[in-house]
Amino acid sequence: MQRPTAKAVATAAALLILVAGCGGKDDNKGSDAPKGGGDTPTTPAPPPVASFDPPKGLTPVAAYGVPIESGKTNDSTLSAGMVGQTALVAGKNGLTGRHIAGQRDPWTVLATEKTETITTSDHSEVMPVELDGKDVAVIAYSQIDKGNGTQKAKGQLVVQWIDSADGKKVAEVTTDFTAKFGPGTTAGDISSQAYDAATGQVAIGLHANSSDGGKNGSSDFTVFADPKTQKATITPFIAPGAVLNGTVVGAKGRNQEGAHDGTIVIFDGASGKVSKQIPTKMDYLTPEGSGTKHAYFNGSAYVPNPKSTVYTYNSGLYAVDIATGALVGQIKTTLGTEKAFTYTCLGDQATAVVCTTGENGGTDEIIGIDDATGKKVWGYNKNSASRVVPVITGAFHGVAYGHAQEQPVMLDAKTGADIPQPSTNPSTTPSVSSTPTDGTSETPTTGVPTDDVGSKFGSDLSQFDPRLGTPSPTAINEYGATYMQNDKADNYDIDKILIAMKPTA
Repeated sequence: MQRPTAKAVATAAALLILVAGCGGKDDNKGSDAPKGGGDTPTTPAPPPVASFDPPKGLTPVAAYGVPIESGKTNDSTLSAGMVGQTALVAGKNGLTGRHIAGQRDPWTVLATEKTETITTSDHSEVMPVELDGKDVAVIAYSQIDKGNGTQKAKGQLVVQWIDSADGKKVAEVTTDFTAKFGPGTTAGDISSQAYDAATGQVAIGLHANSSDGGKNGSSDFTVFADPKTQKATITPFIAPGAVLNGTVVGAKGRNQEGAHDGTIVIFDGASGKVSKQIPTKMDYLTPEGSGTKHAYFNGSAYVPNPKSTVYTYNSGLYAVDIATGALVGQIKTTLGTEKAFTYTCLGDQATAVVCTTGENGGTDEIIGIDDATGKKVWGYNKNSASRVVPVITGAFHGVAYGHAQEQPVMLDAKTGADIPQPSTNPSTTPSVSSTPTDGTSETPTTGVPTDDVGSKFGSDLSQFDPRLGTPSPTAINEYGATYMQNDKADNYDIDKILIAMKPTA
């Protein structure tokens, strides 16, 4: 769950924005979904959210090439992160952090030191949390330990909590799948992830693949890990969607046509004890994101029609209050019933959630949700007379970032209105503060210094090229933003480019 930390509540930092947009109005409002029942709250509600008055833009300040390891192919899992004042790139090899203003040496924490026997098959996105007043980056790795000597091969999940400022590990938990699923069980890709920014607790969803037909083989499961206790618990058959103070909201079911057994489950992460189950009668039910208060699940089911050969489907989103387990209801698609739709949702770490569905990154329909209520407040689809559905890449404190028609765009996450934005060019000159007469670099309140960081610590800003990827950030906070850009086709040593951005106002 993306709830604000104590630092966020106490700090009136500025929100950073990159993008440009075109005007228009919302085509659809409201939800026709019925309300669901609720129980007495089992966990405290999240703290109030700090407000941010966003400046008017971001500009690229650094570009770091991610090299291809010797003897290996491209890493298709590379992703960007932003925690505190550190720009991050995550891959199967590990996590690398660079100060957004180039004020500290970069650092790398490997996924494993035992590269001869342990391989990493997948990793989570970087999760920003706060522990003991420190900005901490959390990352999970799904791994296969090939075994050595008398030790058999096994699958495992490694979760690392890393101080974003210096790259030192705050905590690490390794979970062996053998005891729960039997020998030879591996997990492969990470299917979902959730985190509590205030406690650092995480819930990671995987799919067990048991080579010997283990008792829980070939099923979804959740690994809940706590940095304070440095312990982890496996709960089988459930995919996690949100975490709040140790309580996990997830989904279970066979996820096949005609099953009608999709169920939302609320359980204690540390013990795996289930406190509530909410049947949806959906064939397919998967977690698709969370806000500070609600978890969101995508549901779809085939609806038989004996009088017609045309397939019809019931598709939409379910919102569940994380603290109380109350079901808000279903937000149905406006695209009709001829096919099933799958939504992806991004919370803005404040009060809004934006969900999209469809081909080409989700350009068929966009829905804006008030996370305080879990209800739809705006939306439109590809049939709109005046607007194009954008690909949404990130969200932060009232702003949704994305791109449409090869242009970066920015939407008001609460209303769906376009936010105009001037074009963005790389910055190589001071823009927010003056340089002291003694020649030292002065750092303004945003944490971004005035000197050029485009050539520090291996950065080559000439690598920034919007033709190789629309400059729309995927990770944003009050200090900066990042995204991964493709590299030029003729450069065989570099995989992708990490673009770091700073505020221009």
